[in-house]
Amino acid sequence: MDTQRTRKVLEEWFAAIGRGDFDHVLTTLSPSIVFELPKDEWNSVIDYLGEHVGRDAVAEAFRVRGETTEVVSYELRELVAEGAVAYARVYTKAFHTRTKVPFEIEDSHRLELDDQGRIVRWKVYFDPAGEVAAFKADLDERLLGAVLRRDLPEVQRLLKDGADPDHRDPASGLTALQAAAGVGAAGIVRELIAAGGDVFTTDSRAGGTALHKAVQGGDLETVRVLVEAGAFVDAVAATTGHTPLMDALWYKWPAVAGYLLSADAGLGLSTHYGFSMREHFEYELNVNTRGKEQLLEAERLLKERTAHDESEAAEQRLMAAVTKGDLAAVRTELSSGAEVDRRFPVVTGFNDAHTPLLVASRDGHTDIVRALLAAGADVNAVEPTFGAVPLHKAVYNGHADITALLVEAPGIDLDFQGATNGYTPLHDALWHGYEDCARVLTAAGARTDLLGHDGRSPHDIAVATFGAEHPLARELARES
Repeated sequence: MDTQRTRKVLEEWFAAIGRGDFDHVLTTLSPSIVFELPKDEWNSVIDYLGEHVGRDAVAEAFRVRGETTEVVSYELRELVAEGAVAYARVYTKAFHTRTKVPFEIEDSHRLELDDQGRIVRWKVYFDPAGEVAAFKADLDERLLGAVLRRDLPEVQRLLKDGADPDHRDPASGLTALQAAAGVGAAGIVRELIAAGGDVFTTDSRAGGTALHKAVQGGDLETVRVLVEAGAFVDAVAATTGHTPLMDALWYKWPAVAGYLLSADAGLGLSTHYGFSMREHFEYELNVNTRGKEQLLEAERLLKERTAHDESEAAEQRLMAAVTKGDLAAVRTELSSGAEVDRRFPVVTGFNDAHTPLLVASRDGHTDIVRALLAAGADVNAVEPTFGAVPLHKAVYNGHADITALLVEAPGIDLDFQGATNGYTPLHDALWHGYEDCARVLTAAGARTDLLGHDGRSPHDIAVATFGAEHPLARELARES
């Protein structure tokens, strides 16, 4: 195949592409044509990319492209041929048929012809960024639509293409995850969480979480999926003050209420309009003319949970001894086989879900802390309210002797950052002005470079508490 013939064949062929004469385009191809358009995870949203072998496969690629792309301008800008091989540079201006977003591409082609002047290999090199953006312009809106249709395969495909599980519907204020939770699409909720959907974020109108929406919809499996993914069971809606449990009672879903009760939902919380949870429930019992049987079943479950909490608290003799500061009783309970890390029930009290070591460290019972550590208590146990560990509790309250015991415990995490503010125990010691606790921590090797959620280092807090010229502030400045 000589150079001139190669050039002539390809000039005619590119012209046919430009005027949309695909019969000529296809007949110029070898029956065994190999057509390559580089495809990877990033540009996979463009359906027609990839390797296509044979005329039928190429024809199908053109068909798919025609459904998604409207070409406005197509121009062969350069063509260099040498024997049966040629290189071309082509400019295309087009827009996506669905999103209407325009894009421009200048791509390079390598083509190889056989002895009959037919194209046997065709490879295209291009930067698809503009085209990818055009194809993805409505991904998030389509995701919301697929969620509301409960179309799991489409949701999976859109998430794979990069749709945002936290995209917010401007009309409802719901994210895609919240919308899926509301309609009880448990499988879709799983996919959205796996794709990074935030179980903590709230809707922009009422301030409810995905768990609130799932509870309102009454689908127990969806509620379970969210709780197991870490959704906060006592999240409070910004406008009403409702917790998910309150909503389960309000919407008359006793099975959902029962599950939340088993997940330690708080019973002592109140709404923003002055009702306690129990007053809220009593109000619902009085004003509802239908669904009383569901409310009565929920009432039964509430009473069961209350009785369980009372029984659980009464059984925790070790915690009772710790709370009283009774070392002899603590030793008796431990020698009798009491569970050293048994957590207190959630009763909306100061010890909710605390272990005995958390309480002893907070309340300053040094000898009891020593006994609990000797019994194997978890030195890094986290309480759920502030996300604090025993070392936080000790330094926050200025218990330097307990701090000294804890920092020597095997496996101690000196630098645990609490969930509420990101403060380490060293931050807390300095914040409350307990220099002796801070020095115990620094001597044990506590890090001085970690920042709280407010962006402050231990040195920053030391300066605010003691002044920049204080010896401890100066030492922290050198270590930071």
